[in-house]
Amino acid sequence: MDILLQALLLIVFAVGVGTLASMLGIGGGIILMPLLVIVFGFSARLAPATTLVAALFAAIAGSYAYLRQKPSPVIVKAGLFLAATSVPGSLVGVWLRLIIPTDFILRLVFAVVLLPIAIRMLFAKRKGKGDLASEVGSFGFSQVSHRRLLSSLAGSFSAGTLSGLLGIGGGILMVPVFNMMMGLPMHAAVATSMLTMIFTATSGTMLNFLTSEIDFFYSLTLSIGMVIGAQIGPKLICHVNAIRLKQAFGVVLVYPLVNMAQLGKMMLDPSGTNPIMATIGDLIIWFLIVVPAIFVKVVESRRARTLETPSEKCEVPTSE
Repeated sequence: MDILLQALLLIVFAVGVGTLASMLGIGGGIILMPLLVIVFGFSARLAPATTLVAALFAAIAGSYAYLRQKPSPVIVKAGLFLAATSVPGSLVGVWLRLIIPTDFILRLVFAVVLLPIAIRMLFAKRKGKGDLASEVGSFGFSQVSHRRLLSSLAGSFSAGTLSGLLGIGGGILMVPVFNMMMGLPMHAAVATSMLTMIFTATSGTMLNFLTSEIDFFYSLTLSIGMVIGAQIGPKLICHVNAIRLKQAFGVVLVYPLVNMAQLGKMMLDPSGTNPIMATIGDLIIWFLIVVPAIFVKVVESRRARTLETPSEKCEVPTSE
């Protein structure tokens, strides 16, 4: 494939990933990594390091877009507060990855812990109005209890550790910490996660750069598309109800759980020599879990026959 055509296809794909990632508060690595492994034959070590660079640029661009909104859903104090433990956690995760012969037990523990979170997100039910303006106006960081703050710090450290261990941006883990532990509304959790991810992705990228695990061509092309998409997502999220955000996040969260438990590897690559087959196995299992869950939600929605309240739009500044 011609290198220019390849770069163009990667950019276009990354625009879509960046749009979805910025709407969910994640780095997009869990979507990009299967592409690099299956289509481009990346190793299990090179793919995470390359996508983490793209996640860093997406986090910077997405945070900027969210900060410009009125009202801004980014709770800066909360983001900086949890970054204080997520960054050290990511360094611990990298250290564990280097010294532990097999990280399967750690992966399995994290997968088991995150499973009820994914289920809760998938089958979330509406409480209150749920639009961005109402959510942001109802939250005050100074009102967060000390118990919530301490549990959030512990959750943030664990999220950072898993980020360093698996080579992901950490947003897929920080959003539940912000939303369920600290009590941020879903819109604010997504936007604030992008801010915190700047710090975790930066520390991880620096370590990957020192170990020469980054492919600069793929990192650059993916980053260009992710930056563009990260400007689109914050505009679209203004029209999405919080309950839909939680359900979409739950759908995406299932994949890293399957990957952490190495279910695809056990199904299609028991010898551990073919990462492509292992990734395909992860996707198949993810599909088998998510499709029935979506079907159940659709049936429940039709039976309920409830009318949704239209979401209020948030003001997005336009360039003069």
